[in-house]
This record gives sequence, C-alpha cells and structure tokens, in this order.
Amino acid sequence: MQNNNHRCSLLILCCLIGTQVSAKIIPWKEQIPSSLSVFQGKAQPLADLTANRILIYAHPAQSITLPTFKNPQSMTGKFYTGAVVVPSNSQNVARLLSNYGGYNGLFPVLKSAKVVEQQGAITQMKYQVHIPTPIPILNFKENVVMQHHLTANSISTLVLDAPIPYGAGKIEWFDLGANKTLITLTQWGDLNQPKGFLFSTILNAIPEAKLGIPSGTNAFLLEALQQHFKTATYQTLKAGALPETRLSSSQIQKIAALSQQSQEPVSFILPSNKVPYRHGLESLRFSSSYQYFAKSPQQLQHWLSAPAYQELFPRQIKDVEIKKIDPNTFDADYKVSVGLGVINIPFDFKLRFDYPNSLENQFDAVGGDLQFVKGGMQLIPQGSGTLLNVTSAMKIHDKAPFLLRAMRSMPYHDMLPALGGNTVLALKIKQKMK
Repeated sequence: MQNNNHRCSLLILCCLIGTQVSAKIIPWKEQIPSSLSVFQGKAQPLADLTANRILIYAHPAQSITLPTFKNPQSMTGKFYTGAVVVPSNSQNVARLLSNYGGYNGLFPVLKSAKVVEQQGAITQMKYQVHIPTPIPILNFKENVVMQHHLTANSISTLVLDAPIPYGAGKIEWFDLGANKTLITLTQWGDLNQPKGFLFSTILNAIPEAKLGIPSGTNAFLLEALQQHFKTATYQTLKAGALPETRLSSSQIQKIAALSQQSQEPVSFILPSNKVPYRHGLESLRFSSSYQYFAKSPQQLQHWLSAPAYQELFPRQIKDVEIKKIDPNTFDADYKVSVGLGVINIPFDFKLRFDYPNSLENQFDAVGGDLQFVKGGMQLIPQGSGTLLNVTSAMKIHDKAPFLLRAMRSMPYHDMLPALGGNTVLALKIKQKMK
C-alpha cells in the first residue's frame, strides 16, 4: 500500500546510478515503441488524456534485444510511457532536451554531465549522481554512462553502465500548436539483474518495489521537466473531498483498454491540492491509478476492506487491529516494518475507512507516525470487467520519527510514494486474483 512504498523513491533514484566507464560508440538500431503506438500514431488524443497531469501507462509485453546484453538472446518486457503537456513550443523543448550538458541543472540528483564520446548525432555522456540522505548507509555518489541518439523529434538512449545494467528509453516531443508541446518518455530496464551490493540487497529485501519502479522512474523525470516549464498552481479541496480526475466516458474506455492490453495500471499524477486540516491548509500531491480486471465488482469487493492490506503485504504489515466505529466506518491500526536489507524502518499508523457504498471506500490518517495520508478506492463496472481506481496522497510530516523523516530529503518525496503505492497495490491485487 502507499504507506509502505515511500522506499520506492530511493530505488527509483538508484536506477540512475552506476560506475565509471569509458567506451566507444556502440552500434544500435533502437526498437523502442513510440508513445503514440497505442494512440493510432496521433498526439492529440494522448495530449487530451494527459491534460494538466502526468500520465503513465505501459505497452503490451514484447521481445527486447539490446547490444549490451551479454547473452544475445532477447528478453520479454514491457516499456512504460509517461506523458506531460508543457506550455512551450517544440523548438524550446528540443533545445533543452538535446543539451545533455545541462541535465545536471534539470534533474535534481545529477551533479555533473560530461561528454565521453561523440559521433554525429550520437553522444555518450557520463553523469554523476549524488543522493544525500541523513542515513549515511543509504548515501550514493556514483556515475552512470548513457548513449544518446538524437533525431528531429526524439532522443533514444541506451544504458551502458548503471546498477540496472540493461535498459533503454526514448524521449519524444510533439508540437500541439498554441505554444504547447507534448513530451513523452518511454523506457524499460531489467530489474532482475541489478549490480552493486546495496542496490541488490534492497531489491532482494523488498521485491515488491520492482512493481513500482518503472512508473516512478517516468514520474521522476517528467516532474523535473514539468517544474522547469510550469509555475506550480494549487486548488483547494473541500473538507473530506478527494480531487476529481475528470475523464469522459470515452477516455475511461481508453484507460480500460490500455490496462487490459498491458495488464498494468494507468496512472495520473494530479496537480497539487490544498487540503483543509484542523491546523490549516496542507499541500498534498494525489495520484490516481486504474487497473482493469476481467472480474465483476463483487469479486473485487474484498480488497476494499481494511484487513485486506495485511494479506497483500504480510512481510511489511506485522499486525493490524480493527475497531468498528459505526456500520460504515472502521479504524485500522497498522504496525509496519519496512526492511531495506541494510536497515529496518518501523512505524505505526492509523487509518479511518468510510464506506459510502459497497463499491468504494475513503481513508484518512487519524493517528500514528503518518499524519498526512488521504485517499480512496472505487470499483467501476466496465463492460464484462471492472476498473479498480485507487487515489491517494501521502506526505511525511516534519515531526515524524527520524527514519521516516529522512525520506523528506529525497526529491519529490511528496509525490513518488503515493504513485508507487497505488501501482504496487493494484498489481499485488492482480497477483492474488490469478
């Protein structure tokens, strides 16, 4: 669940880390699907669905072959795409993205960017990554090497050396007119063969994190681009309300089709909201994810219950106590311990679950070490199946226990945990429903 997945933030950033290497240009004919391949090659429908949010979706599984593979055989994997619309023309976007030397000022964890080799439109870059935390054992200061291939409206990238040694991605940009550009990032990395003691140890300790890393990687990079081009705006929610995603019926059908084809969630990262609390307004960043199931809503109702979280995350949730407040309201006290392999992070939190009807719930933090948790789940009948919609926000407050508070030093700590939690929750339910 989202409260167990703030650790994904660290792992997402670790995907950028590697060891220093120098290599000559590697011949590569990329076979990365375009972000528009599941939108009939049209940018406008994808831009309309994205709107003022970050949109993340997966492509159907495919055969993947990279020249960096030690074994020439191909792998089967899924590329994840993220999309954002920015208020700038495509020429400005192309100028920014093709300036690799400026990436250290664009992406928060990059401290330097140096050219290793260049040949025409192909450039090898070495990026230094520094991720400081108040916990010394989790600090990183390493290098990653990538090979970029520039075309008229895209940059394809091959990972040459990193803790995730096999990976590739492609950034595309599409001019929408009216000084707007659609930017997309499509990427894949083999999370089953990590390098380095610390990174391998963390992934072995929390294998569920692998489920959330692809979407989190896209979110991290696109949030940096969004913050570069956009001025942050806020909408104030009414007391007890959740933000609306505002999708048309045809867009809901498209989301269901994307999730059904890929068997992965489709997620939106919403603009910031001001949420009323007793002490005043608090800024929260909500994510909303949709997972298609070829099941009836009644078959999925069990996963709306408070005790179901322990079934999904038995390694992290050590105990849960449920107290009935009234027929439609329950308090759940969770005892949690998140093991990173090299350190354990114990914490407690209490959620209040309200059930307005049999197909949805809403939850809010009402005690424990996490004060700012808010969200809800909804089962949406869709043809012969069901869309599970999970919306949530989670922010660690400045008086949380030290080990939790340390996560506040990570970039986008108010956004990535909720997205990772939604994704992991949906996919864990999918595993249980097989």
